[in-house]
Amino acid sequence: MKDFQSGLFLNKISYVRSGSGPNPIVVLNGGQAFVRRPTPARSLRDAKRIVRLLPPGRPVYILGYDPSPPAEYGVGTIIDDVARVLREIGPATVMGISFGGFVAARLAADRPDLVKDLILMVSAHRFSPEGRRSVDRQIACAWAGDFEGFLDEFGLVFRRPWLNWLIRLRFRQERGRLRETMNDPVTIVRGLNAVAGEEFGSDPSWLARITAPTLVVGATRDPFFDVAALEETARLIPRAQLQLFRNETHMLPVERARDVAKVVARFLRNDRVRRPCADAPLP
Repeated sequence: MKDFQSGLFLNKISYVRSGSGPNPIVVLNGGQAFVRRPTPARSLRDAKRIVRLLPPGRPVYILGYDPSPPAEYGVGTIIDDVARVLREIGPATVMGISFGGFVAARLAADRPDLVKDLILMVSAHRFSPEGRRSVDRQIACAWAGDFEGFLDEFGLVFRRPWLNWLIRLRFRQERGRLRETMNDPVTIVRGLNAVAGEEFGSDPSWLARITAPTLVVGATRDPFFDVAALEETARLIPRAQLQLFRNETHMLPVERARDVAKVVARFLRNDRVRRPCADAPLP
């Protein structure tokens, strides 16, 4: 793990890099990147977990988000930041995880010259109805400074019961210092609103502008992105394939990291021809 390096792009976008050389992979992290107060230790833990999903031998950049988002912060602002980073390091394979998938998909649609391959990891072009309600509750809790209520929204995100028990235990242990570990409410709300303020599902025609070969990886029990949303995303992107994992949840990349890594490696190595969604097996 000695090859991990951290730094800043544009004097504000933090990153952790693993490896060096050509053909980079750029990862747009999930919402925890702006929900939790950033620390070097947390960034390194996230980076180690994410790199396990990707094939060795290629440089990987895990990007953060603007630590002080402006009032007008939105997906377009984030896309501009990421596009400037990609112009610096060159066109790349882009993987968006959860929240980051919204940004990655729109980036691929609006700046196709910068995205060579697209991976949407436990993400789709819209939330499920349950997922949207959960995000609305998160915004309300964060705005009120109710961090306990905010974290309660993530109380059953794992498939394995003992992992849900551990995460609830950790939340209880952190209760007394939540204001130290959580970001300030304004940053959280502006980050969530960057996605929740966009009606991505109302007119999904923009997905047709994505020309990059695309892999959509999802789980059949994900409360934030249901099967209907995942299938619609894969169907509307011209060169997309869908890989669903049966009975897994939003924490699929953590609980099935090795199996997810195999799917990603196969896609990046071989698969450049769109297959119908029904052709993808359910592991």
